Amino acid sequence: MKWTALLSMMLLVPLPMRASVVILNGLTHSHSIPTASTKVQGTIKVKNEGGKDSRILVYRQDLVAQCDQQAAYPEIGSHSRSLGAGLKTNVDERVIAINEAYDLRYTIEGDPNRQPGTYWEVIMVEVADPVREEAHGGIQVNSKVRYAIQVIVDIGPVEGPPLSYEKVAYEKVSAEQSLLKVVLKNNGSYGARTNVVLEVYDSNGNKLKTTQPNTRMLYPGNCSTFEIPVTDVPKGKYDCVIIADTKKDLFGSNISLQIE
Repeated sequence: MKWTALLSMMLLVPLPMRASVVILNGLTHSHSIPTASTKVQGTIKVKNEGGKDSRILVYRQDLVAQCDQQAAYPEIGSHSRSLGAGLKTNVDERVIAINEAYDLRYTIEGDPNRQPGTYWEVIMVEVADPVREEAHGGIQVNSKVRYAIQVIVDIGPVEGPPLSYEKVAYEKVSAEQSLLKVVLKNNGSYGARTNVVLEVYDSNGNKLKTTQPNTRMLYPGNCSTFEIPVTDVPKGKYDCVIIADTKKDLFGSNISLQIE
């Protein structure tokens, strides 16, 4: 008798496959309020573009990015900048009809005990129906999609946070691909969407290349890893400048880079 094992695999979008349920208005929702007592309201626009009714599950989790580690999604209230139970949604689950566009509403209760700075949490929207079913060697894999929608609240006038370079490492991914991995840490109270570019100079000080901006969110006390492709730089030793731009301040670091 042949047995078939059933596995369920949860995938965070973006995906190479097309999900039946999509988010129309982005995966980051930012709010700026003058005082901690101010109540916040927002809407996540969800649409079913599939060929059948789909059920979504809605729940909340924290988002934590430790230095040089994968992002983690612990239970709410896991750190001092979590929105905690103050972030609420109007539904925990709902069936969305074919071609229906639904407004998933959320509120954030004011909390006078919060200090000025950035607070955040994620709303998970999980599509309960499998997106794809495949059988490999007697194992059937059901792939499901969940969207992690970041909800960010800035309290008070936003200040540019001080950043620090925690780690810079050259990595030969394959014979054709090389990366410079830059780990930046936010040492301030406010989050910052940060662009990182690499400027490459030859031995005579001539600029050979400026990479395309690599953009990531840096939350207070957290890190992000910026991966900069350097595949098209010929082998050799170069003087380089890494520039991190928060739109309020620039943070630079000089490095010597050996391309192999």
